[in-house]
This record gives sequence, C-alpha cells and structure tokens, in this order.
Amino acid sequence: MKPYAIKQINLDEYTNCNAIWNMQTCPYTNIFIEQIKAGNRDVFILTVDDDYTAECDLVYDNPEYGTIPGERLYFSRLIVKRSERGKGYGEAISLYLLDKAKEKGYKSIALGVDCDNTAAVNLYKKLGFIVYEEAEDKDGKFYRMEKAL
Repeated sequence: MKPYAIKQINLDEYTNCNAIWNMQTCPYTNIFIEQIKAGNRDVFILTVDDDYTAECDLVYDNPEYGTIPGERLYFSRLIVKRSERGKGYGEAISLYLLDKAKEKGYKSIALGVDCDNTAAVNLYKKLGFIVYEEAEDKDGKFYRMEKAL
C-alpha cells in the first residue's frame, strides 16, 4: 500500500468524489448532497498521491439508518476506486472513521451492506461489526451491522 492521507471534505469538494464513483448515475447523490448541506453527513476521503482513492461518510441523524442522536451514528458509502481495491485502503479509512466516531463521543456505529458483498462483509467483521439483522429493500438483501465503540 502506498502512503495515503485522509481528510474531511466540504460540499465544494464533493464532486471530486466522481473520481471514485459515478455521481451522475447514482440515484442517491442528491440525497447525500442535501444531508451534507444540512450538516447531517460528513464526507471523508483517502488520497494517494493527491488522487481521490476512497470515500466513507458518517451520518448523524437518520432513523431509517438506525441512528440514535448522540448515541449511534451511521457508517455510510465506503467505496474504493476499482483499480485500488484489495490494497488496504478501505480498512485504513474505516479505522480512521471509527476513531472519529469514538472521539465525537458515540457509543456505537451501524451500517448496511449488501449480503452478496463478501469482501465488505468480511472487512466489517474483521473490524468488529456484528450482523444483527438481515433485511431487504428495493435494492435487494442486505445486512444491518453494528459495532460498539
């Protein structure tokens, strides 16, 4: 793994995440933008040689995501650029965000992951998340996972 940097970005920089995932085709992009504007989603990026390589977000108040204000937040949008997957960047940004959540005083963190996303499920289990429910929505079956901080 090459040296990397992780930082929080603001709304003006958010379109740079298009280097990681296709913002134009994602049906949730506008929801994410509204959450950022409302101060309810913090976006963190991992860069390698100043190149956007991975993104992961923290969502603070969204009952649909299982958040509890001041108690449990939501770990959202862990995504690594395809060409950089399997190199440890997903784990690196995940560990960084878990530390951030702990620093902010949260007691737990929740996430949802597609049941068939074996690599992500294995990473989350390695990080100490446990599956507490299997659910299904319009996008398919997914696990709800949680980790005590």
